Amino acid sequence: MRLFAFGSNGSGQLGIGHQEDVSNPTQCLFSQPKQEPELQKTQQLNDEITHIAAGGNHTLLLTKTGAVYAAGCNTDSRCGAQEDELLPTFHRLSLCDASSGAKIDCFKLVSATWEGSIVVSGQTDRDAVYVLGSNPKGELGLPTDVVALGSRIPDFPPEGASVVALASGMAHSVAVLSTGEVYGWGAARKGQLGARNRAARVLPVKVEVPFFAESVACGREFTVVEGKGKFVVLGDVGNRWGVLRVPSLLSDSELGAGRDDLRGEEGGGSRGLVRYPYTSIGASWHGVYVHAAPGLEAASAGSHALVNDTESGSGSGSGSGSGSLIAWGRNDRGQLPPSDLPTPVMLAVGSEHVLALLGDGQVAAFGWGEHGNCGPDTDSKGNVSGTYNVVSLPEIATDGKVVGVGAGCATSWMIVT
Repeated sequence: MRLFAFGSNGSGQLGIGHQEDVSNPTQCLFSQPKQEPELQKTQQLNDEITHIAAGGNHTLLLTKTGAVYAAGCNTDSRCGAQEDELLPTFHRLSLCDASSGAKIDCFKLVSATWEGSIVVSGQTDRDAVYVLGSNPKGELGLPTDVVALGSRIPDFPPEGASVVALASGMAHSVAVLSTGEVYGWGAARKGQLGARNRAARVLPVKVEVPFFAESVACGREFTVVEGKGKFVVLGDVGNRWGVLRVPSLLSDSELGAGRDDLRGEEGGGSRGLVRYPYTSIGASWHGVYVHAAPGLEAASAGSHALVNDTESGSGSGSGSGSGSLIAWGRNDRGQLPPSDLPTPVMLAVGSEHVLALLGDGQVAAFGWGEHGNCGPDTDSKGNVSGTYNVVSLPEIATDGKVVGVGAGCATSWMIVT
């Protein structure tokens, strides 16, 4: 498996061996042990990448076997290295538990805040949530700004529960447990952890949602929690970019079309319901994306509908044929899908841009692309707006097939076999 990256790279967060932004996919490098302490760099990873988590200036890769690789800014050890302030190639993460001294190098979930990293280990009978990096707003779940390597959130998750989903915004983090409960920590003033928790500080607090939760996605200052088609968007009642204005197609009939639920337990949020099979619900810094990949049997004609609410500043796009992509929120830089975008097989939502793997194997990019993260062709403002770019692999990879995409903070990724 090979990984190609393009976009913002001022701290080496693309893992391509230098610190220059690139607008064309460039192959990532992995530092692998050879004969300690010597390292060799390789362009191949003999493992399957299952998740890419990107912070402001660092990146985490999770593989099928539970390995985590990190690259980018490491001034506060957010990438797990003790000495290096910068990691321009991917290094495998290995921790020493601060309390037990046990070696921890196998993980099941990862997420990244702007300046921190969160990794969940399932090596023991009880999950352990380890945190690395800076913690200015409690986004790492600890009551201190300085976080020592090997630190974990104490007494979390609760006894008898495991962590099944994890996501982070710029300064808050949210975990879904096997019990269907939701806990969050970090910045909460904008209602991203629910109205009842606006005054919460640092330690994990329970986030009330009106259903059994299964997954979560975090925007910059909002949270989307989902379970079996039901979802709730938690955020600021000011609703500047319209993320709380759920399109009528996806509104919960109990509340009425697009109506904000300001009185329920999750006050300050809006409920929604996806009435057809779907692949995922993702979030950018200021938008929500509901994706149904082609091949999923639609339960209703609504799965192919086009929603558009330009008057309120919200909008969405839907591809032709089977499957759908419905999105709403900020669109001043073309962050929402253009109307002619074919329905993606896979979707990766970044901070202000999106990558879509299409059925023919091509990769489309749209949104804010000033750092080259949407490819080399942008308008005078650095945007790919109202249209999309097709981003091609370099000649050295023309024999490969793109099987996955990722998107972070002005960073883009293509997984190739």
